[in-house]
Amino acid sequence: MDEILERVKTNRPALERWLRLLPGYAGYKEKEQRRDADRILRETIRQRLRELADRLLGLQRELSERDLSRVDEIDRVVRRIQTLADQVGVARYGYAGFFDAVRIGEAELEALYRFDADLLQKIEELQGSLDALAQAIRGGGDLPAALRPLESQLQELQGLWERRLELLIRAA
Repeated sequence: MDEILERVKTNRPALERWLRLLPGYAGYKEKEQRRDADRILRETIRQRLRELADRLLGLQRELSERDLSRVDEIDRVVRRIQTLADQVGVARYGYAGFFDAVRIGEAELEALYRFDADLLQKIEELQGSLDALAQAIRGGGDLPAALRPLESQLQELQGLWERRLELLIRAA
């Protein structure tokens, strides 16, 4: 997450570097860059969730060729992932603009970044569960047993997202 913020900082034009010398501008610009980093990070999270949903849909198609009775179990998980991706995509940014009435403090902003970094880590952990599910589908394994860790991780991910939203509400 910090590397995204650094990338945003290093790509600013020369004029902005000069403007940073103005009193008060540097703090404002830093927050704007944090907002850009937050947007990039959340877009990455949304995209990874979409990729997981797409992969799961592919596994669902494979399963439907052999056992239509189990397709609904996977469909439920796909919908949860897609819903979470949609929520991430439309969520408020971590910092209100210079003239906005709502201000989010540095501590809250840092907490939001930590939530987002944790979300990204949890999404990466879902990949392993999808691998296990793919093995169960392709090898005729125990589908409910393979789905349980995925559903549990998804529930944890949803809870983390809800705690992030609560932090934004408290900060506003």
